[in-house]
Amino acid sequence: MKIAIIGCGNIGSKRALSIVKDKSCKIKYIVGRKKLKKKSDHIGKKIAKKLGAIYTNNRRLVLSSDIESVILSTQPDSFKKIGSEILKSKKHLLIEKPLGLNQVDAKFLTKLAKKNRVFLKTGFNLRFDEGIQKVKNLIDKKVLGKIYFMNLIYVNGSVKTNKNRVGALSDIGSHSINLFEYFFGEKYIVENIQIQSNEYFKDDNGFLNLRKNKVICSIHFSFVRWENKFFLEISGEKGSITVDSLPKWGKQIVTFSKRVYPSGKPIKKIWTYNKEKSWFNEWIFFKNCVSRKKFKNINEGLSSMKIIDKIKRLNKKNV
Repeated sequence: MKIAIIGCGNIGSKRALSIVKDKSCKIKYIVGRKKLKKKSDHIGKKIAKKLGAIYTNNRRLVLSSDIESVILSTQPDSFKKIGSEILKSKKHLLIEKPLGLNQVDAKFLTKLAKKNRVFLKTGFNLRFDEGIQKVKNLIDKKVLGKIYFMNLIYVNGSVKTNKNRVGALSDIGSHSINLFEYFFGEKYIVENIQIQSNEYFKDDNGFLNLRKNKVICSIHFSFVRWENKFFLEISGEKGSITVDSLPKWGKQIVTFSKRVYPSGKPIKKIWTYNKEKSWFNEWIFFKNCVSRKKFKNINEGLSSMKIIDKIKRLNKKNV
């Protein structure tokens, strides 16, 4: 499979360096700005040289070439324009989250992908983290029995809030919401929200409460907690599962605590993960969907954007 990457800064370079491990694929083009104004612009040119790809600022040339798929890693305010160019060129598209600035953008791109019969995958790489996939496997095996609640803390203290264009809700908050959907499905209720804008004109800290049938969920997302932290807890009648940290920040520990009567001293089983594999695993999923022509989860980005827009509307009423 021949690939182009449009936007090869921090996230785009991670995509590129993970794809290169897949010997069945070749990154043919990396598309960046004509004038290299920012540090991130130079990253793309260096990556292109390292991988033997062509660095260009000519999107039209790239989209008229023989590439099959495009990874779009620019900023969300450009997704609708550039994304539509890619889909109209009948190229499969792996696009970063969130899928545009609002659900109007997301719906437009989703419809366009279906119309042109190409695959649109929104980049929720956390779903493909080894620890998260272990949790999903345990849930599917029903080791927890009836599930009572989920608690998730996802905070990134290293984000430069003055340079983030979408805010914490659409950024790491969308990952958190997507994980809830991954474990328990779509169509759920937003019960309570508290969102702040402290050091940033957009939101930089917030708390959400979601409910799917009888499963309740608490989510805390933040750019102003001054640490990098990921902690997930899911509890049910037969025990609980926790995930402490992500491999990008160090050792990740997944623990299943089996409930033993009388409660208080559960039997524990522990798995540890040290290598960041989510980017590569997500790429393999995308490639397989394209090659097998089975376009799974094509509405994923739209579903997330609908909830984010709803949360924003509810928050305005609370202010």
